[in-house]
Amino acid sequence: MKIGKYYTAVVESEMPQGYYVIVNDERILLPGNKAPKGIALGDSLTVFIYTDSEDRLIATTQTPRVTANHFAVLEVKDVNNVGAFLDWGLDKDLFLPYKQQLGELEVGDRCVVYVLEDERSGRLVATEKIKSFIDTDIRSLRNGEKVELAVYDVCEEYVDCLINFRYTGRYYNTQNRPQHLYIGDVITGYIQNIREDGKVSLSLKPVGYKAMMDQSEQILQLLKEENGFLPYGDFSSPEEILEKFDLSKKAFKKIIGGLFKKGLIKFHDDGISLK
Repeated sequence: MKIGKYYTAVVESEMPQGYYVIVNDERILLPGNKAPKGIALGDSLTVFIYTDSEDRLIATTQTPRVTANHFAVLEVKDVNNVGAFLDWGLDKDLFLPYKQQLGELEVGDRCVVYVLEDERSGRLVATEKIKSFIDTDIRSLRNGEKVELAVYDVCEEYVDCLINFRYTGRYYNTQNRPQHLYIGDVITGYIQNIREDGKVSLSLKPVGYKAMMDQSEQILQLLKEENGFLPYGDFSSPEEILEKFDLSKKAFKKIIGGLFKKGLIKFHDDGISLK
């Protein structure tokens, strides 16, 4: 039986310390404090299997934040000279051995970890050395796709993120718009580009046609809020446009050109207005 996974169990007997349940023909203790109220002999339950402090198999109906062979962002609850202990939603914290850490941790820190069964001890443990567990088969990803990102490495020039807690991608910081991201941040992002070598570039904003549509709507909304006129146009500096619209000048000109062709705005020597 694999620990760190969910199984269907049948309640076999009641004991002072709880219940014994049958899981894949094995008899496993379900402690009373981890059992739902009102269960009876013969009931069928979904349980999570892990080990107690004495390395005995134990069942619980509590729901952990992560199961074996998956990634998660977890908070450090305690630290000692052998490792850190992470809050994963169960009474017994998840152990992150010192040798599996990438740097010094403190209580309250967030870690991006992979959960696996330790071959030597048979216990569930976490590791911050996650790169070897990342799925490299990215055929299901699409350019422009909206995804969930979990930041696991931050440098001055770029940020590496888990994509949907399965793949990896890189977001490149720009000098004019650096993003203040930290390890453990979970944010929404977009697939900007999938290269032939399998590397994935990320964006924190929609890309492609959808991005153009969203930004067009934003400019129209700004015009409405400013009584139908904005003092920006081809004469504006790239810095002014970036500050006001969070766009490059090239992108801004393309968007207002599209709005003009649709008959939604008019050009003036000193700006643009609603038509």
